[in-house]
Amino acid sequence: MKIRIPSSSDLRVLGRRARYALLRFNNTRFLTFGYRSDIPERNILVGYLVYILIGFGLLMLPWSTTDGSHAGAIDHLFTAVSAVSTTGLATVDIGSTYTMLGQAVVMLLVQFGAIGYMTMSSYIMFRLTHHSTVHCSRVMNTAIQIPCGMRLPELVNNVVHFTILLELLGFISFAILLSHAHVDMPLWNALFLSVSSFGTAGFSLFGDNLCRFSDNLGINLTVAALSYAGAMGFIVMTDITNKLYRPGYCISFTTKVIVLITAIMTIGGTMILTFSPIEDGAHGEGHKILVSFFQTMSAMTTVGYNTMDLSGLHAGPVLVFSLIMFIGASPSGTGGGVKCTSVSAVWGFIMSKLRLRDNVTFLRRSIPSYRVDSALTNVIAYGGMIFIGCFLLCYTEPYRLSSILFEATSALGTVGLSTGITPTLSTIGKVVVMMLMYVGRVGVITFGSALAIRAERRNSTPKERDLVA
Repeated sequence: MKIRIPSSSDLRVLGRRARYALLRFNNTRFLTFGYRSDIPERNILVGYLVYILIGFGLLMLPWSTTDGSHAGAIDHLFTAVSAVSTTGLATVDIGSTYTMLGQAVVMLLVQFGAIGYMTMSSYIMFRLTHHSTVHCSRVMNTAIQIPCGMRLPELVNNVVHFTILLELLGFISFAILLSHAHVDMPLWNALFLSVSSFGTAGFSLFGDNLCRFSDNLGINLTVAALSYAGAMGFIVMTDITNKLYRPGYCISFTTKVIVLITAIMTIGGTMILTFSPIEDGAHGEGHKILVSFFQTMSAMTTVGYNTMDLSGLHAGPVLVFSLIMFIGASPSGTGGGVKCTSVSAVWGFIMSKLRLRDNVTFLRRSIPSYRVDSALTNVIAYGGMIFIGCFLLCYTEPYRLSSILFEATSALGTVGLSTGITPTLSTIGKVVVMMLMYVGRVGVITFGSALAIRAERRNSTPKERDLVA
């Protein structure tokens, strides 16, 4: 029998047919077990919920937990929600409760949660077909706010490429530093720490989080570098890359706002904590400054690592950290909070009204009314969610209001810092915190819109826009 070898033209035809088949394949529906809505916000809610349920099922496997583990189903669900939301709050010790398989599940949940729903699948679709379905574009435009001048495929490619590159660099740095610190399984801990740091998740395989490394300058700075890169967002990294490699490229106003507010919060928080009494043993001035910087960075980037016992904080620093966690990171990044761009728009609105001006400006740049409306809605809705969370926790938990406020703000902001009350929460309290983490990850406005928007309002693809002006 004669075997016919396909010609190059036959292969091109097969390639076109394969691309057409992939375009017809609805990856959004596949990832949500058949669910599809014309409202993108609902697809996002269901998509993250699917991730959580898959992670929960994997963590429930007997091979995922150690023999002496006493974690219950509620603890595994809490861990899955915390990982997908990249929060880092935990009711059990991750290192001693889960086997390497369970730890790998947590790490992968953090990775998918940090990159974001639909981003990886969209990246694969772009690579294979060089196209995207209209429905996929709608969901992506809703999940990732894209400023003017930046295309969706470019941003998706940059998200994946920057993630791989920075996590690889972080892994190399952590592997060297942890080896010098004589840590057990330095390579595994380095990989876990790198993914968790860039994803601003704050999970650690060490029982004391990162307190043992409070005076290790290398580990502190590596965590900070990865966390800032993840929190400031892929838009900033894309802008900086374009500035370096494209002559005449202008940095966007969004990036300038993000860098300015990030610097203000970092410097201000570090100074306040440095001059505040810390009930955490004796510290030299240099050590105290390093700890103050790290904790401010941790709250601002929403990475949630701690190098000190936060239960010893006085009311003043607790209130300041709550405000920093409320503001949070930047749009299109891995962090949470109301985002610094929303704060800039609200600040511009307040100052313009105090000066009796009709137009709203920030740094002498006019802000469109729709952007101001979105920012005001975000801040008010976010504050309302924190109030509801605190109200419920006040009835279910026997702790003082400052600790409950800190916990609720940390959960909704997907930060992961805690004054130590997380493991002792009641079952109802854990459910409340899980809901706050879930809403914080999908976004307060996205969550509200998914419940309130009618399908007929979403007839067209959202327009690209500047996040600030």
